[in-house]
Amino acid sequence: MRGVLYVGAMAQTSRVTKGLPPGPSGWLWTTIRLLRDPIGALHEWREEYGSTFTIRLLDSPIVMTCEPELVRQIYAVTDTEQFGSNIPASFAALSGAESLLMLSGARHHAERKLLMPAFHGERMRGWAQAMVDAARRAFAGGGEFPVLERTRQATLEVIVRLVFGASDADQVDEFTRLAGAWARAVRPGFLFVSALQREFLGLSAFARFRRASDALDRSLMQQIATTRANPGSRTDVLASMVGARYDDGSAMTDAAICDQLHTLLFAGHDTTAVVLAWALYFLARDPEALERSRSEADALGPEPDAEALARLPWLGAVVDETLRLRPVTSEAIRRLHKPWQLGSWQLPAGVSVSAVAPLIHSRADLWPEPEQFRPERFLAERPSPTVYLPFGGGARRCIGATFARFEACVILSTLLREFEFESRVDQVVWGRGLLILEPIGGVPMRVRPREASPLAAQGSGDMGTMPLRV
Repeated sequence: MRGVLYVGAMAQTSRVTKGLPPGPSGWLWTTIRLLRDPIGALHEWREEYGSTFTIRLLDSPIVMTCEPELVRQIYAVTDTEQFGSNIPASFAALSGAESLLMLSGARHHAERKLLMPAFHGERMRGWAQAMVDAARRAFAGGGEFPVLERTRQATLEVIVRLVFGASDADQVDEFTRLAGAWARAVRPGFLFVSALQREFLGLSAFARFRRASDALDRSLMQQIATTRANPGSRTDVLASMVGARYDDGSAMTDAAICDQLHTLLFAGHDTTAVVLAWALYFLARDPEALERSRSEADALGPEPDAEALARLPWLGAVVDETLRLRPVTSEAIRRLHKPWQLGSWQLPAGVSVSAVAPLIHSRADLWPEPEQFRPERFLAERPSPTVYLPFGGGARRCIGATFARFEACVILSTLLREFEFESRVDQVVWGRGLLILEPIGGVPMRVRPREASPLAAQGSGDMGTMPLRV
């Protein structure tokens, strides 16, 4: 049963084993496998070594598990000094040294506490219309293209408007251009191998990334200064960060805010875009689920409150099921700062542990017919956080999880109300893009405005025709 902890392998308290669970030998081939074919490799290792196994990446051991009871142990830890981030120090080039991704211990706890209010409550609910408008602009006119390109366009505009606080069209366009250039310049090589973070007379991939990053930072720092000088009544995330205060009354520094904006751009726009592309793919292959989704969205009438689009139960279940079938990350790694017992293994400091969403989401004992797209799974009850973990869990759960699901529901319901989608391929490969798991090839589709759209009679106004350059 999905909500019940599976403890079949858990005779852990009767015997404690020093050392690590078994797993594939060697780090080089293991690393290559995880980069080239992460889903296939993970399933192969689970079949060979069981639900908990050890892999080595760059000779650093990681204990990976899809055992719900062990996931519960990992996420239940409240000691802020037990785990640290396992993000390589070289990732600071992308997110910044003061990013929430890079911090651990008390500092991570303090930053997370400061940032959480920006993504909840009345502040977030007021953002729905901007998400609707971004979806319309990205898909205006239809055509034939990989839909991931357009969902990225929509979610990037959402970040620029609602996180960076850009407002007028010229500012939105400029931030979108800079953020898009920054995202396209990222390369896994220099992120994972610090030795490649060299300029090489300005000709290297890292040099190109640094130029894009510096250009984005100049605009972000100017936006931060403008916000400090005149915060007004803005509700964007940047305004929230500028106004936030630590327990001692101090404010975040400009550098820290800039790093958090980098993090939210990196973690917030591409991931939601991928979920939306997969949702359109699954619905296009399931006429019954598509018709139910459309009927629910159309029932809101021609001019619904935008926030109502996020509260549709079936559409929400479609997003949840998409996240189950196609999580965007294969691991959520925590490095042990001190020894710790996981199940029957006594692990030394320096080892990392990780729950593995693609494996736990595909267990037939927890999810009957796990490869089938069945949104109805999420209508009756919410699954246990130990068996459903698209956003991770515990003290390092994705800070923008509520925002991401809200955004996905609003944009997906808008697209289904206003456009028709016809898949141009039979199958789409699930693999690793530059950093996250995504549909390889971007889900090619033919898109056209719906004749039966609730807005067809009155048109969608100028919003549907404004180009957005990325």
